[in-house]
Amino acid sequence: MTQEPSSDKPSVVFSFRPADLLGKIMGRDAWRELDAIARYARDDHGEPVVIEDFHDPANAATIAAADYIITGWGAEQLLDVAALDAMPHLKGIFAASGAAARIFADDESRDEAKRRGIALSNSGYLNGLPVAEYCFANILLANKAFFQAERMYHDQRGWGAWVDVQSVFAGVGNYEKTVGLVCASSRIGRRLMTMLQMTRLDVLAYSIDMSADETASYGAVKADLDTVMSQSDIVSLHAPDIPALRGMIGARELSLMKDGATLLNSARGRVVDHDALIAELATGRINAILDVTWPEPLPHDSPLWDMPNVVLTPHIAGSTGSELHAMGLNVAEELARHAAGKPLKYREDY
Repeated sequence: MTQEPSSDKPSVVFSFRPADLLGKIMGRDAWRELDAIARYARDDHGEPVVIEDFHDPANAATIAAADYIITGWGAEQLLDVAALDAMPHLKGIFAASGAAARIFADDESRDEAKRRGIALSNSGYLNGLPVAEYCFANILLANKAFFQAERMYHDQRGWGAWVDVQSVFAGVGNYEKTVGLVCASSRIGRRLMTMLQMTRLDVLAYSIDMSADETASYGAVKADLDTVMSQSDIVSLHAPDIPALRGMIGARELSLMKDGATLLNSARGRVVDHDALIAELATGRINAILDVTWPEPLPHDSPLWDMPNVVLTPHIAGSTGSELHAMGLNVAEELARHAAGKPLKYREDY
C-alpha cells in the first residue's frame, strides 16, 4: 500500500461495506472536490484504500493519521473506543447515508466521540429526495390509471373494445383528487408535500408532531389516520421501521380505503400488515404500488407477484445509480466546510 504524500491537507479514510460502494457513491464532482481539499491513502494499484476493520495492523498508520472518516452503507458498528483511541486527530465522521452514528460499536464509543467533539454529518436529506420524486411520479401516474392502461393497451395490442377512452377512464385524472400522507412530518413527507403544491391535488396529512398551521404551510390539511385512509384516492406511507409503527396499516385501516384507491409504500415493508393487504387486494377493490415489502424480497410464491392491481419495484425509490453521486458530493462538501471552520449543512446530533 502507498500513502498520499504528506501535506497540509487533512487526511481522510474511507469506510464502506462492501468496499466497492466507494466507487459507486463518489462521482466525478465528489472526487474533484475531495482532491482539492484532502489527502487519502491509495493501495498498490493506485485505488483509494477502504477500511473495513479499524483494528487491521496493515492499515494502522493510515488510521492513526486520519482527520476525517467518510463512511456510508454497510460500515456499521466498526468504531469501538480502542479504534477511536488509535485516531487521536479524528475531527469528523461524514456519512453518505442516513446516519453517521451507525459506525459506532456501542454507546461507550459514541459517548467518547461526543466527549471529544467529533462532528457527525449524514446525507439522509439528499437520499430522501429521490424517494419524494418516486412518490410524486407514481401519484400522478396512478391517478391517471397509467399502470392499468398500459396493461390493457399491451394485452389488446391496440384500442380493442375500449375505443372511447374518455368512457373507459372516466374517473381518472389529477384534478378533484385527494392524496393522503401518513407520517407526513418525515423529511420525505415534507419534501413531497412541497412538490404536491405544484399540482391541483388536495393533500391530507397525518402526523402526530405537526400542527395544523405547520401542515397548512405545506399546502396540506392536517387529518387523523382514519380520515386520510378513507378520504384519499392515493395513500402514501412515510413511516419509519420502529416497533411502535409496525403493522400500523392493518385490515381495519385498509378497509377504510375508497374503492379504486391506491396504497403507495416507499417507506418500510413492516409498516403494513401484508396478510391483511393481500386479502384486501385479492378483492380487487384497491390497488397497491410497493417499492418495499415484508419480507424483502418477497417469497417466490407470494400472491403479490401475480396480482393485476399491484405494481412492485425492487426498492429503487431511494438513491440509485447517478443519484448516489449527490451523497458523495455532499460528504466532500461537508468535509470542506468543517476543515474551513464553517458550520455543517447536515449536522447530525448525538
